[in-house]
Amino acid sequence: MRVRVDVRPAAARFLTATDWLESRHSFSYGSHYDPANVGFGLLVAHNDDVLQPGAGFPPHPHRGVDIVTWIVAGALSHADDTGGEGVVTPGVVQVLSAGRGVRHSEVNAGDGVARYVQMWVSSDDEGEPRYSNAAAPAGVGGFSVVAAGGSDDAPLRLRQPAAKLLAAALGHGRETSLPAARFVHLFVAAGAVLLGDVPLLAGDAARVTDGGWPSVTATDDAHLLAWAMDAEAWRPPA
Repeated sequence: MRVRVDVRPAAARFLTATDWLESRHSFSYGSHYDPANVGFGLLVAHNDDVLQPGAGFPPHPHRGVDIVTWIVAGALSHADDTGGEGVVTPGVVQVLSAGRGVRHSEVNAGDGVARYVQMWVSSDDEGEPRYSNAAAPAGVGGFSVVAAGGSDDAPLRLRQPAAKLLAAALGHGRETSLPAARFVHLFVAAGAVLLGDVPLLAGDAARVTDGGWPSVTATDDAHLLAWAMDAEAWRPPA
């Protein structure tokens, strides 16, 4: 079956901008709604956020999603109503499995801006909420699993068994394989790559379906995040 690659340039993302937050959304989010772009595979939110010092989100609820936060720069503190708390910095990733319901807050815990990528995958809404964080694998030269459900051995556990997050740090000219799954979402957090023969720059994403899994070659030092998913979230018809 012929691979399908849907490239989403950074400039095409929705933008929420205030005096304390700049958030770029890969899918419909908040006041931004496009019925043709509400998610991909099991991924229902993918936000690239920049928080000003001292800024943050007061306690608010979530349910039925696994929320994974990847820190690019700065520090972000988390606290929730189950007692889960932590401060994450580059190299440390956190997972909040909301389960049947949790309230949490997030605040910039550093003196400079905090930039992080926050990603939600559809999960169950029956289990107890849980919070965890762990050092992320470096992924030097190829993709390493960061968080996964099912039986995968991963630093962080997801409640969703059909999804895994992988990360890679590729030096200029280094080539690696895209992870294999029904749905693969590739995001360029920094640098530049070729996905097959398709150029992707920082902030760009590609949605890959139907197998084939083209190779990824760094045309500049690059940091990549990839979701590999073997199921699709139910969504109401547009």
